[in-house]
Amino acid sequence: DDDDDAGGMDMEGFFRSVADGDGDAGGGSSDDGEDDDEPAMKDFDSGSDDDDDAGGVLDDDDMSAADMSSDDDEDVEAAERRMKREMAEMSKKDPDFHKYLQENEGNLLQYGEGEGGGDSGDDGEDANMDAADDDDEAAAAPGKKSRGRDDDDDDEPRDNRPILGVSLLRAMERSAFRGHSAKGLKKVVSAYRSACHLSEEASGDDAGATRAGYRIDDSAVFDRLMLVALRGCHVEFRRHLLGEETKKGGKGDKDDDADVTAPEIDENKPVNPKLLQRSGKWDELRTYLQLFLRSSLHLLSEAKEPALLSFVLKSLSPYVPLLTPFPKLAKSFLQTLSKLWSAPLDTSEEYQVVRLRSFLRVRQLAVTQPFPFVEDCLKSSYLCYARRAKFGTAASVHSALPTLTFMGNCVVELYSLDYASSYRHAFVYIRQLALHLRTALQRRTPESLRVVYCWQYVHCLRLWAAVLSAACASATRGGDGGGGGDEAKLMKSLVYPLTEVILGTARLVPTARHLPLRLHCVRMLQQLASSSESFIPAASLLLEALDLREFRTRPKKVRAGKSDAAGTALRLPVVLKLPRDTALRTSEQVDACLAEMFVLLNREADLYRYSPAFPELSVRIVQRLRHFSKEVQGGKDGG
Repeated sequence: DDDDDAGGMDMEGFFRSVADGDGDAGGGSSDDGEDDDEPAMKDFDSGSDDDDDAGGVLDDDDMSAADMSSDDDEDVEAAERRMKREMAEMSKKDPDFHKYLQENEGNLLQYGEGEGGGDSGDDGEDANMDAADDDDEAAAAPGKKSRGRDDDDDDEPRDNRPILGVSLLRAMERSAFRGHSAKGLKKVVSAYRSACHLSEEASGDDAGATRAGYRIDDSAVFDRLMLVALRGCHVEFRRHLLGEETKKGGKGDKDDDADVTAPEIDENKPVNPKLLQRSGKWDELRTYLQLFLRSSLHLLSEAKEPALLSFVLKSLSPYVPLLTPFPKLAKSFLQTLSKLWSAPLDTSEEYQVVRLRSFLRVRQLAVTQPFPFVEDCLKSSYLCYARRAKFGTAASVHSALPTLTFMGNCVVELYSLDYASSYRHAFVYIRQLALHLRTALQRRTPESLRVVYCWQYVHCLRLWAAVLSAACASATRGGDGGGGGDEAKLMKSLVYPLTEVILGTARLVPTARHLPLRLHCVRMLQQLASSSESFIPAASLLLEALDLREFRTRPKKVRAGKSDAAGTALRLPVVLKLPRDTALRTSEQVDACLAEMFVLLNREADLYRYSPAFPELSVRIVQRLRHFSKEVQGGKDGG
């Protein structure tokens, strides 16, 4: 009678009858599996402290050789075979209903069939990702009792994905990292994808929940999975696709940790994509390698905790060379890493580690990805720096300026990798600064002058002075980096146009209020002169400043507490312009500016002390200083 009524059952009733049949036949095997997870969790928690010492993949020291050679997927595949058998029996008893399932719910009949194929072909990256999704659904099928459309009155959707427990995770580890099974590696990648999309599940995103293959309810399992996947998957990908074997711990050593220790590879060495494509398992593992990288990218985009971001960025180092077959994905990584590197300047100290490791991954992308990807890195780094430079003001001296200085050093490091590419970008951006200066000189409007006399413009000038100084130093040493001495000399040719831009900026508005900006320009010119070993007349800017009328008048007496800006010591390195009403009208401002000018004059003389023209240069400076001393002799505080 039951067989006759099966054709008239609704979807929910059919699967309820199948579930009841499983309970009678299996003897409550699912309950036993949950009970077995409790002692395994205790063992897992007690052994979590040794994850770093064991290479981050396995910690079962009592595994025998028989366990390693057995079928590590037995517990998962047994359930697949049982459900497949029952579906085959149902097809004989009720062929009409079986035909209905094939037409409307065909994925319910594909138990264990999605793991072995992996045909990706040449249909593009999106088609490959869809194939990976089908494989993950098939791998998760044994834990699902109902995948049909729910026509009942249930308001909340059911999450029928299998729960990833400790025992299942350990089985995946044994299969992927000890048995070196491609099928086990696929399951680890599928579980890792589930872990990376946990934020979507927590926010109620049903699409993210249905795409993931496993449900992770335990934070300890999540931590273990992240550790295992990030530290071990690259070893297996290289083993299957490049034939690279892991290094053994010693001669004939076969302990548990030897097979899972990451090999000593050069993480800055590019991987030829043709070598990957020639591999016999490329069609099978291509989608899963891409799935792993996309999941990692999603995790970097969604994670907020600095500790998690820092760990993921550090662990992704061996995966960056494997991005060569996926240029679009590499650009997405560059965008995300640049955003992490150029986060707001006033972040916590913990985030500075994230900023540093983000830059290290950007530099690794520039070194490992095929040309012209390095030019994308150069462009992205400078634009991110320029956007953040507008916030590096005197008000944020303690929080923003140190971070901005670090970002500038990072840009200098990137522009030292390939001077041929760096020359093209430096030429364009220095020309852009020159165009802003020309507009300000021609129009003389407050808006055009404000574009030049701002911290963003000054920081960009300072950055290019540092980049060209590093290139000149490399050219002097014979081109020990960046592509050779000739290319470094090509960068050195940009010293002249940058010098003209800096000189024009210093003389744009020669007033007492903008004297600090002039001193900033003198420092940059002296830096270029020292590195390029050429003469740059920076002393003239200092001697011209001595002609300001404010130096010859008696300073005002400022009452205590009237003005904090006038009553405190002036910090010229973090000041761009003086107050409008009291520019060089207080003794504190005059003393600070004169002291800084004399320091720069002394440095100017020190730069050219071995030059044959030093007597002519020094005589001019000494004569002007004597004349200035006579002019201000009547002012008590002026000189």
